[in-house]
Amino acid sequence: MHRILPTLAAALLLAGAATACSEGQPDSKPTRQSATPKASPSATAPDKLADYYKDKLDAVSDGSIENCQTPSSTPCSNDIGAIMTVIDDLERDIDAKGGASAYPTSTQQIAKMRAAQQEYEDNVCEGNPASDDPNSDCWGIVNITLGATTLSMTLSTDELT
Repeated sequence: MHRILPTLAAALLLAGAATACSEGQPDSKPTRQSATPKASPSATAPDKLADYYKDKLDAVSDGSIENCQTPSSTPCSNDIGAIMTVIDDLERDIDAKGGASAYPTSTQQIAKMRAAQQEYEDNVCEGNPASDDPNSDCWGIVNITLGATTLSMTLSTDELT
């Protein structure tokens, strides 16, 4: 009897896990980079970049501020990669629509985001527990995570002027 209960409990646990997996739930959460929206061709840049990129920026930055409370974590690194992939697309579209002269505030914000990305890479922040110290140079990533959440407003402002 003492051996049957643990075996039965393990069997029920496995059955429950199998049922949860068979109900359409993925085995593991894909990284944000695999869900990154496709680039818009620069030749057909949308009329209003703010409208076009708002949903993309919201999607890739969702949860990034929380994930990057631990800059060394893989979720934070994945978020930064996904955000910067959308920024690459946005930069191409900004260039197709007049560049920094047409989008001065947005291009300044993007430059800050690029600098933060470079600092993150230069300091080898991913996987480094010292990165999580609030005094480390890795906390510049806030320019990426917050920048992504406010960039659609910045684009709107540039498009109004």
